[in-house]
Amino acid sequence: MPLPKKIDIRSEIHNGKFTRNRDVIVDAIAQYEGKEVTLSIKRYYKKRSNDQNAYYFGVIVEHWKNLLRTEWGEVLTKDQVHEFLKQNLSFEEKVNEETGELIFNPINGRPIVKQKSTTSNDTWDQEQYHKAARDLAYEMFQYEIPLPNKELKATY
Repeated sequence: MPLPKKIDIRSEIHNGKFTRNRDVIVDAIAQYEGKEVTLSIKRYYKKRSNDQNAYYFGVIVEHWKNLLRTEWGEVLTKDQVHEFLKQNLSFEEKVNEETGELIFNPINGRPIVKQKSTTSNDTWDQEQYHKAARDLAYEMFQYEIPLPNKELKATY
């Protein structure tokens, strides 16, 4: 049976030792005996929440939709605004694996980037994405998108 390309095991570390799923970790390591591997440890975060999704589409996207209509005269759907935000905020730069340096486009001299989907964001990544969307609105239009759960007073 071929070796799996990647194995993800959730555990905790206390006093420098794995405290959960230790036997699974040992078994996984044994499967790769004699092979060169890359070890990666990252902090576990829950997947983005329904509340985060509701805030993103109900507040951030709606405010951006109104901003783009008011400021640029662009009438966009929620999906188009979401794509606009992803193009501007959700990407990763291509890196040369051997040198760790950015790869640049030889034609325009800009770093080559790959758009990322937001569906795989965990709670932390999604909060960072929300902050970036709010910051961009302020940078471009000096407009503050309200934070989640912030009470707003309407004046008539």
